[in-house]
Amino acid sequence: MPTTEMKSTRRREATRERLLDAARDVLASSGIQGATVEEICERAGFTRGAFYSNFESKDDLVLDLFRREKDLMLGRVQAALDIELRSPAETDAETILRVLDQFLGSQPTDRTWFLVHQEFVIHGVRQREIAAVYQELWTQTRAEFATIITGAVEALQRKLALPVEQMTLILMGVFDEAMRNAFLSTSADAFDATELREMLPALLMAVSEPL
Repeated sequence: MPTTEMKSTRRREATRERLLDAARDVLASSGIQGATVEEICERAGFTRGAFYSNFESKDDLVLDLFRREKDLMLGRVQAALDIELRSPAETDAETILRVLDQFLGSQPTDRTWFLVHQEFVIHGVRQREIAAVYQELWTQTRAEFATIITGAVEALQRKLALPVEQMTLILMGVFDEAMRNAFLSTSADAFDATELREMLPALLMAVSEPL
């Protein structure tokens, strides 16, 4: 690719990332319904022209943000597993706890993260014309997470007592509930993972057994 084309591509990618970063902050404070293209552009420091040269609509941007958040989160889960499973702890429960801590140390699970992800759910339920798109994205997210869980269980030489699809739904639910409880009980921006650190290893030990 010619140098000018490479520079143009990098600029375009940088512009998209800045718009997505700005949208993330705006959605957390105003919600998807209340956020405007103008507000997102102002936060990013771009014009409406820059916005519409990268996204067809606000919904288009929100879906791209969903995909980016999903890929980042699942990538960090996999990275945490890869790091900790190379030298597991003495017990499987301790290894799971170390994986969780490694993930939480790399993933910005703060109030903004929680609010944005809740907005994705609300928007998909509220806007029936794009509900199918959100459903497909959530299905894809669960499938990718299930693949990670399968690999982790195999690496620990354990087997699940439940189908991995059901286990995936349970784990995602436990994570969401722990975050909801944490942010409802405090005004702090940081996620207090005490409840999650207590529940998750115990849960995974209860629903699996050594091979």
